[in-house]
Amino acid sequence: MLNAESEEDYEDLTDAVRLVKEVIAAVDSKVNEHEKRRRLKDFHGRMDSKSIMMMKSGQMFAREDLLRRRLIHDGVLQLKNSQGRLKDIHALLLSDVFVFLQEKDQKFVFAMLDQRSTVISLQKLIVREVANEERGLFLITAGIEKPEMMEVLASSKDERNTWMQLIQEAMQSMEKDEDEGIPSETEDDKRQLETKAKE
Repeated sequence: MLNAESEEDYEDLTDAVRLVKEVIAAVDSKVNEHEKRRRLKDFHGRMDSKSIMMMKSGQMFAREDLLRRRLIHDGVLQLKNSQGRLKDIHALLLSDVFVFLQEKDQKFVFAMLDQRSTVISLQKLIVREVANEERGLFLITAGIEKPEMMEVLASSKDERNTWMQLIQEAMQSMEKDEDEGIPSETEDDKRQLETKAKE
């Protein structure tokens, strides 16, 4: 049986352990954020400054646009073209877009795929598993006149599931920001451009 004093000690100790765990989690989170920012700067530094991609919305996406966003996840994927051929690319899941890069002359450029945009907005994106390919994902760009479907393959089923989960979480986070009236980075950018145009 614990007496009142040892019960208090036990509660204090439990609180102390909980606080230490919270501090460790906060430090881990900051280190992780810092590492992601560093990685994004590395990609930015290795990108060909002339490389540019037009998104389905008609908006241009350039190298500098990477740094206006937050990196959530990156890794090697394979893009399937209309002939069924696979192309190795490096994918960056950012706070509001999915970007596919390829290496060219030791630099990164936006990947080329059947004249389609390889910078995909997460807004109204539909993500589906490929029925006969456990490593495969369909990315369906909805909310536009002609919806487009892209097939990507991860290195394993687990990696495919990780991508799916992170894409869905990023999309939910975007919706939450919109619901709470927090302007997205792109809206903020538009406002700045409008102000500059007026000036």
